[in-house]
Amino acid sequence: MYKSWYQRIGITGSPATGKKTLAKALSRKTAFRVVNLNYLCISRGAISGRDKYGIIADTAKLRRIVQKEIIEDKFIIVGHLLPYVTSKKDLDIVFILRCNPYVLEERLKERKYAEKKVLMNVGAEVLGTTYIDSIKRYGIDKIHVIDTSTKMLDDVTREALSVLKGRSKYDGLDIDWLELVRKKGDLRRIFPDSYY
Repeated sequence: MYKSWYQRIGITGSPATGKKTLAKALSRKTAFRVVNLNYLCISRGAISGRDKYGIIADTAKLRRIVQKEIIEDKFIIVGHLLPYVTSKKDLDIVFILRCNPYVLEERLKERKYAEKKVLMNVGAEVLGTTYIDSIKRYGIDKIHVIDTSTKMLDDVTREALSVLKGRSKYDGLDIDWLELVRKKGDLRRIFPDSYY
């Protein structure tokens, strides 16, 4: 069994960055249980409404549910809502999965997301919404960023396991998808006026 320096692990990022896949892989290596925020939200009724793109989470209710789920150590909690339902004291380390917006766009289209939902999620990744919210919530010292754009699962898992052994973390401050999108002339396409 794999020995981890960290007992309370969080994984977050935009949809389609590989969060649940990494959580399952780490669980197999560490024997830590996985707490899936999407599953908890739906199965426990932490829903405040629905729109044409899916459910709208009741983060206050989900936060209360999560607190009961993470009383004991040795867990991996995963989901894009992580920084909105956990606190700094709840977690030892948070992996933030990032992805090149053009790669992410293709992944979301493969999942049959509606065009507006694709653009909303790609736009959030370009702006680093989950990344910034995670830094504000947990602090830069508790995060490790993994760019999953071109890495295979084994590589992502190996990197995460290395961090769990206490090796150095990567803060991701040099990832700038906004500049990439600007250089390609796609700001208007990814952030259309009709988006708002």
